[in-house]
Amino acid sequence: MKQTLVILFLLVLTQFITGCYQTDDGTFTEPITIYEKIGGTWLLTKITEVDEIAVASSLKPDNITLTNYFNFKTFTITLNVDENNQPTTFEVGGSSPELFLKNGYWDLSNPFPNTDATAVKIRLYSDDSKSDPVDELDIMALPGRRATLEFYLTREANDIPYVTYQYALKLQE
Repeated sequence: MKQTLVILFLLVLTQFITGCYQTDDGTFTEPITIYEKIGGTWLLTKITEVDEIAVASSLKPDNITLTNYFNFKTFTITLNVDENNQPTTFEVGGSSPELFLKNGYWDLSNPFPNTDATAVKIRLYSDDSKSDPVDELDIMALPGRRATLEFYLTREANDIPYVTYQYALKLQE
């Protein structure tokens, strides 16, 4: 009886140990890219203009919310991707002031979040060869549980930032 229990225990232990080394079903799933998360049409919920010179000088006011001015409530941006979730074209809609290119081509500086916590950039191009970026938008918040996207557009002179536009958007249903 005791010998049977020992043998049974060893069989169960062997199954337990070898069971831990079994692989999954063998299928590989590609990791989710930022392209998959931000492809689509985005509607503006808020835009803020930050005076970088005032911020650096500790002057007030250093920002202003522009959402209710200059038709910014009509702002949309569509980031198109192909069937493989690769970036193709983009188009800005609405009648708000043109702070960056109205349409063209786009890609990301990295298809995944940067490991050094720096912002991934949406690079906007006027040509389909994507040889020279016209503008760059820094992604500050990616869609997750909520379908929201935030990006910043910073204008510089002689490598000194003087104004930043902070966009908050939601995915169009």
